[in-house]
Amino acid sequence: MANDLPSLDMRPIHTLLKELASRGMRLHSLLVHRHGETLLDLWQWPHEPGLKHKIHSATKSFTGTAIGFAEDEGLLRLDDPVADFFGGRLPAEPSENFSRMRIRDLLTMRTGHGRGLSGATTRLRRTGWVGEFLEEPVVELPGRTFLYSSTTSHMLSAIVQEVSGQPVDEYLRPRLFDPLGITDFDWERDPEGVASGGNGLSMLPRDLLSFGVLYLQDGIWEGRRILPAGWTQKASALHVRRAISGEWNGKELVPPARDAVADSGYGYQFWTTEDRVYSASGIFGQECMVFPDQGGVVVVTGAMGDGTYHDLPDMLRNAFRAAFETDGRDPTDGRFAEAVRQQVADARTPERPDPSSYREGFAATYDFEPNAQGLRSLAVDVRADSVQVVLEDERGRHLVEHGVGHWVKQETGASVWRLHHSYQDPSALILATAEWSTGSADALHLTWHFLEAPFIDRFTLTLGTEGVTVVRQVNVNSGPTELPAVYGTPRRTVPAGDAALPEGDATGL
Repeated sequence: MANDLPSLDMRPIHTLLKELASRGMRLHSLLVHRHGETLLDLWQWPHEPGLKHKIHSATKSFTGTAIGFAEDEGLLRLDDPVADFFGGRLPAEPSENFSRMRIRDLLTMRTGHGRGLSGATTRLRRTGWVGEFLEEPVVELPGRTFLYSSTTSHMLSAIVQEVSGQPVDEYLRPRLFDPLGITDFDWERDPEGVASGGNGLSMLPRDLLSFGVLYLQDGIWEGRRILPAGWTQKASALHVRRAISGEWNGKELVPPARDAVADSGYGYQFWTTEDRVYSASGIFGQECMVFPDQGGVVVVTGAMGDGTYHDLPDMLRNAFRAAFETDGRDPTDGRFAEAVRQQVADARTPERPDPSSYREGFAATYDFEPNAQGLRSLAVDVRADSVQVVLEDERGRHLVEHGVGHWVKQETGASVWRLHHSYQDPSALILATAEWSTGSADALHLTWHFLEAPFIDRFTLTLGTEGVTVVRQVNVNSGPTELPAVYGTPRRTVPAGDAALPEGDATGL
């Protein structure tokens, strides 16, 4: 907690943190800005202020901002037909509905499509994502019905690249990122080099907070206008009053039931409400929420599952509407501030793996038939204070060192996309530890904390003289959170400490 300025009533924040914990809604960071100050700066172990975090669909609000710059510079108009930017790639006979689709319809997710395309499926394509959008039938007149779709946002990115000659991240760098001092970020691109417009941006949570503060201040930063005049009002306006993301069937978003309840609306790539609160939102609990009337901004990163992350926006709105209702005095005389301070301290306490049942002196290599995990071979070397594991998959061979009674920080390029909402970074920063099962089964449990993402991977290796069974799970995913168990047969057994392992880059913590 940065300080205890009386611009916050800590009672609803204390209640919020308790509810998040009781529901298993893992919070990685919580930052609160009001009246020019960062009033709350909470980080949950093992996440740290200096580490980037995937913000998933909160990326859309940055893409929409790029459209605002491009409009202001005369590169496009919001009523320009989408077809005008992709003439050489259109079907031979574009439909009448597609021909009437405008940039404005992309911004408000009212394209007339019958289903929403998710990054979880789009990221698996080996060809460009623009073509997928252009091939999708436009079943009704655009501009009428809201249907959430990440590929719709990707088209905005493609349009910015078409009119500016730059991917949207490069286009935004001098206009947005540099003025705000945002230098440490990554933005994924599709196979054609178009920055992913609907997701794929990773950045420091404090930089996401700066983005929200810029919007709170009507596009002014340190006395200088950054955003085009009037853009914050247009972007945060309630262009769609009834906005429901749709029903996820494991592959795509389909239109919601007619009687589905909408608790928010939609602006230009922001979720909005009747009381003027608006947010950049991403799956698994990524939020940048702006409270214009209360002069506040709230940023959350986290790891929240399918049954809970949809509730987070309402929880934040309710908690911080109340927290911001203060006349400058602390109505609790500091009692709840102290309670929140303890919650912050508890969140930063590292998890301590239990080494009590640890057994050393085992090493073996196993081979696998083609399987649902993509695992080809697995080498295990159980040493005095660590377990070294080499996984071979479709991406190559990967050494991961697991601490015993402690965590080891390192990078890995192991294949994770099957359980990570189809994300596959070239290399990911993790903490890894190993524990033996305390039950009768001879099982080794491996845990990987992904430090710049919502994911925690867990492996259970049940070891026997005839082979190994591997079960792999994850804490959150848009699809299955567990892969089918696979069975490996021993290739050879070697003395402990002698397993042939590639070099790795690991440091004990």
